[in-house]
Parts: sequence; structure tokens; C-alpha cells
Amino acid sequence: MTDLQSNLTEQLFSAVHHVPETSTISYAGRRTAVPQEPAPFVDGADLPAFYRLQKRALWHWQGIDSIEIEATLARMAMATGRRSVDAWLDTLVEYGPGHWVFEWSQLGAAAQQQARQASGQHQAQQHFLAAARYFSLASYPHLKGDRLALQAQLLANQAYREAGRLLPVPLKELRIPFNGKEVQGYLHLPAADRPLPLVIVSGSLDSLQLDFWHFYHRFLAPAGIAMLTVDMPGIGYSSHWPLVQDSSRLHQAVLHYVPNIPWVDERRVAMLGVRMGGNVAARLASLEPFRLRAAVSIAGAANLFFSEQERFMRAPAMLRDSVANRLGMISNDWNSVFHHCRGLSLKAQGLMARKTSVPLLSIGHRHDFLCPEQEIQALAGISRSGQAQVLDKLPLLDVYETALTRARDWLLDHL
Repeated sequence: MTDLQSNLTEQLFSAVHHVPETSTISYAGRRTAVPQEPAPFVDGADLPAFYRLQKRALWHWQGIDSIEIEATLARMAMATGRRSVDAWLDTLVEYGPGHWVFEWSQLGAAAQQQARQASGQHQAQQHFLAAARYFSLASYPHLKGDRLALQAQLLANQAYREAGRLLPVPLKELRIPFNGKEVQGYLHLPAADRPLPLVIVSGSLDSLQLDFWHFYHRFLAPAGIAMLTVDMPGIGYSSHWPLVQDSSRLHQAVLHYVPNIPWVDERRVAMLGVRMGGNVAARLASLEPFRLRAAVSIAGAANLFFSEQERFMRAPAMLRDSVANRLGMISNDWNSVFHHCRGLSLKAQGLMARKTSVPLLSIGHRHDFLCPEQEIQALAGISRSGQAQVLDKLPLLDVYETALTRARDWLLDHL
């Protein structure tokens, strides 16, 4: 590797010591941490000491060591220096030790260096995947306009592509035309000697498409199912499209493009979405019954969050900023954001009153803030052969395993 490549991290971050801190990106003016009852997030605690939702169980499940997570957060807690909000440990203003992006990027750079020094392909691949996870977490929650986060995203995707080149079937990067631009996605193939069933996968408004590697590697690839990841509007590779009422327009364009992908079977296509991605999966199931064979919504945000103002008002700061950022708004006037978001409700759009022929599996936790049991059941009800699976147990790692195992089995049954 050249010096230019090995020093990429230092070069990208060398001129960004004086840029807006993440918690100031989507909020105009000085903000304070207003004490409120924590929203019951099952997949990430709204901890008063942090701006970002701390999805530690998810990060560990994705492959980051729990001890390393705690040690990194401890360095942030011990750091001195001015913070955008004194009560939030992860809002250090100056880029350096204790800064969220700095700490996770340091780990990413170390993993990247290990990958380049690895003696074998498998070892190199594992280190590149670790680097991608660290850089992705450095970018979290991936707000558009956050220069530090954007540069961490560049490094995350670079590391992911490097790992993808070392797969038995190399990772494919698709660029799908849409409205004069392109929808960019990663196509993961467990085999290349036959057309494979395909699952289009999207996450929440605070996740990148490369965050789904573990799901593919553990659940889809062994089942012989290909995965095409697509970023949600307003985030990652899809950041140049705002989130609008037609939340599934990018995914619909991808679905229409599937017959042009030579490695997959266009007759066996499904969609799986998490959180806002679950909204898209359900919407696509209603709009595309002849192109989609099955759909899975995991903790989908379909109606209640967008229609119940009291629920919407309980959203913590990072979620507020993430929603506003994808819409192209600021989160200061949360009432205005709520009225703008009402159009995202699938019930308001009339899509929950009619039945689709696409089998839809709706999974979630009984007490989840965004998708409680009522929402889980309602999502399953939009399909003539829908099914709901309501989880109510902890620990979270068992919940993830149960949900994704059931999703994989559902996809196998219908593809």
C-alpha cells in the first residue's frame, strides 16, 4: 500500500478541527438537555448522559466487543474540553481524544492497518469488516451536513468494499438510474452459478446499508439468498433525496430494475425493512403485489409514531434530529415536524385499510416505543396472509436472534 492510502484517515480528518459538532447540525441555536421521561426504546436506551441513542446490544451483536464499547465511551466521559451541551458526554466540540468521531475512527484506522498487514485473505477480510463497523459507528447517526460523519462514512464504505473484494463471490456495487440520478446499493451473492432469490434490505433513519453484513453472513448467505442493501432517503448513498410521503420511491425504482440484474431471479424477490425501512417494506407490499413475493417489517414505523402527537413529542433529541434531517428540516419546532410527518403514516395514506396479496411478516417487541404490539398487529393486518410475531423477552441479543431467525424462515418459505 502507498503512503497515500495508509494515511487516508489522517488526511481526511486533518482539516476538520473546527466544524459543527453533530448535535448542532439539525438544531438551530443553543440547545439544552431537557429532562424527560425516557422513551421505552427496546433496541437502544435513551440515556440522559448521551445525545446519541446507545444501542450497545446491537453494536455488540454486529461484532464490536462489549468491553471495547464501554472503554470507548469511558474515554469520552473522561475527556475535558467544551461540549455543545454540557450534560451530553458525546458532544465534545473539538475533534480529538474524547470526540465521538475521533474515538471510533481511531479504532477503524487500527483495524484497517491490521487488514493491510494480514497474512491471509480471510484474516484481512475480517479486519476490513471491523474497520467498516468502527467507521460506521463513528459516523452515527449519519446526519446530512455533518462533515466529520461524512468523512467517516467514506472510510466505512472504502473498508466495506475492500472486504467485499475478498468474498468468495465479490461484492457487487449497483448504480440504478432514478430521476436523473442513481440509487447506489451493495449486492451480496452467496453463489454466482445460478439465479438466486433476492431480498432488498433497508434499515432505520440512523443506519447505513453496510450495517447489515452480520444479518447476511449469519442468516441469508447460508440459506442461499442474495441481499441488496439500499440506504433510506436522506441518508448515506441516498442522502441527496429527502424523505417524503412516497417513502418507497427509491426502493420501487430498485424493484423495477431487478430484471436487469443477471445474478438474481426476478420472480423471487422480497423486501425486509427495519424501523422506517419497515414502513417502506409494507408500502411496497401494497403497491407492488406482482413484483414482490414477500415482505418483512421489523419494528416498523407505519402509523402510531406519525399520528399520535403525544408519542411523537416523546422522541429523544437524536431521533428528532434524524427525522428532521431526512426531511430537510430543523428539529427546533417539533410541532411543525410532526405535522409534516403525518403524511408518512400508511394509515393516513389509506394503505392500511386494504389487503395486499403479498405475504407480510411483522415482528416487534411488545413494549417498543416506535412499534408497540398494536402497530405490529396492524402491519400484519394489511396482508391477506400476514402474520405477526410479538416478542416480549430480554436480553436483547436473544431478541435479535429470534427476530432474524423467524425472518429468514419466512423468506425461505415464500421465496
